[in-house]
Amino acid sequence: MKDLKTIFWDWNGTLLDDVRECIDIINISLQKRSLKKLSLDDYLEKFTFPIKQYYENVGFDFSVESYEEAGREYIDAYSTRMFECRLHQGVLAALKGFKQMGMQQFILSALHDGSLQQCIEHYALGGYFDKVCGLSDSYAHSKIELGRQLILQAGCEKELSLMVGDTVHDFETASAMGIRCVLIAAGHNSKDRLLACGVPVYENIEEFAGHLLAK
Repeated sequence: MKDLKTIFWDWNGTLLDDVRECIDIINISLQKRSLKKLSLDDYLEKFTFPIKQYYENVGFDFSVESYEEAGREYIDAYSTRMFECRLHQGVLAALKGFKQMGMQQFILSALHDGSLQQCIEHYALGGYFDKVCGLSDSYAHSKIELGRQLILQAGCEKELSLMVGDTVHDFETASAMGIRCVLIAAGHNSKDRLLACGVPVYENIEEFAGHLLAK
């Protein structure tokens, strides 16, 4: 713990367990377009950033409709279900443990900032974080630039900072920020995809937190 002072948490899939809801929502959109529905395994292999590429991966044709139209359909559906999701098991204990250790904790999310702030209030998590940052638009192109801005604003030491996420994009964001990364194989990408990033991969938040808090 001596070489870690700051944790940047991803939200969707890392702290919030929303994979099933996301699959349900995209499958409704796929069925509406007479496209093949996704299984869990399909989803974990095809979900990626930017989200437009993910949509193309699963069969959307943006020569016949706009990405913005398809994206808005998803965003509207997600907004009606995001409070149905639960936090991953062990999240509250982990956040509390790291706070007691004097860690700075931030959320860096590709979710729209307004929706993210609503979620943090709904799940009563505000007291654990120094700052909560989401994207300024709803179409989740990338959070790399937001990450670069946040680490500058936070003024934390990069060598003492860590990104915790559940997707390859979280690894890409951490790399762009110049900080270490660990990945949790309980979210939106398969474990094999995460392992290919070459960073530590944990099965769940409890395993990750137990590893660090035990040191």
